[in-house]
Amino acid sequence: MHRTRWTWILIAVLLVSFACGGSQEQTANSEVTQSVQGQETSSAELAYDKASDAYDATEDPEERVAIAKDYLARHPNSEWTDNALARAMYPLVDDLERPAEAYELFDQYLPGISDPDTRLGAQKVLAILHSRTGNLAELDALVATTIEEHEFQFTDYLDLMETAVEAEAWELVSRQADASRALANPEAFKNQWPDISEEDAESWGHRRQAYVAAYKGWALENLGQHEAALATFSDNAEKTTFTFLGVDDTPLHLYWGQSLLRQGQPDDAMTRLEKEALYGSTEAMESYQEAWAAVNGSTEGLDDHLWLLRQQHSKPLPQFALANYAGETIDTADIEDHVILVTSWSPT
Repeated sequence: MHRTRWTWILIAVLLVSFACGGSQEQTANSEVTQSVQGQETSSAELAYDKASDAYDATEDPEERVAIAKDYLARHPNSEWTDNALARAMYPLVDDLERPAEAYELFDQYLPGISDPDTRLGAQKVLAILHSRTGNLAELDALVATTIEEHEFQFTDYLDLMETAVEAEAWELVSRQADASRALANPEAFKNQWPDISEEDAESWGHRRQAYVAAYKGWALENLGQHEAALATFSDNAEKTTFTFLGVDDTPLHLYWGQSLLRQGQPDDAMTRLEKEALYGSTEAMESYQEAWAAVNGSTEGLDDHLWLLRQQHSKPLPQFALANYAGETIDTADIEDHVILVTSWSPT
């Protein structure tokens, strides 16, 4: 801020103070404080953007840790502190195998984070650190503290369940699935997003129920409650939603197929994993390969089988027209003999 502008702000504060008394003095001082905080936020944002560019420009883990640490030292309590902690944690744990150093950063910076959302983000990153280092007791305690400290949204529960699955903390997964049920229904979704239509709220609410069933069923399977796991998947199968190619938007069919495979039902497992393997994750493909080998004695013939499945499940691209960045209208009917790559993202 220019010196002249600061001068006028200070003069205004003094005039209001003399003319209007204490309460208006506090208001004016608050405005000055907000102006200073706005400058600090802008400075932290610019610094984070610069640090992010430098971080992405190098693949050296030591350099990446140094960049994140430098940002944390200069902006220990900013909107991006949780991101900076994550950017330091991953190379420290995954590449350099120095988790103790990562824990020291959280000990140093987590207590000083004042913004609730940023603090929650940092606690989620710490949960991932506990997961990757196998500190399940600390993970359990952190989750309990985090839930008590914040008003959780459904996605917050999902983040913690995913972290607990990675840590194979199955009791914790089960408890979080149960705790999230109150938010996993159309009414709760509508309460959170009141402007959405009833039809969409019902679809999204059911999708949340499928997410809960996926994690709950997978936890039950890993806790040895096999029949209860399969029942959980089956009872909620119709609540999930699917992509254009028929891939489950939730992990329900993946975990259902893996549970069937574990229980010695490879044929049924292949049925559940089929589209997940063709168009979904590497994890699903690995499980499908295992099921195929269990049925056929080896993976011989699998590639030909997958090719045939792709032909069976292929779908024609619906005709539509969209404008490109040059303002030109592209109609799929005009390019149907070409190979077309369709991608979408959130503009920034």
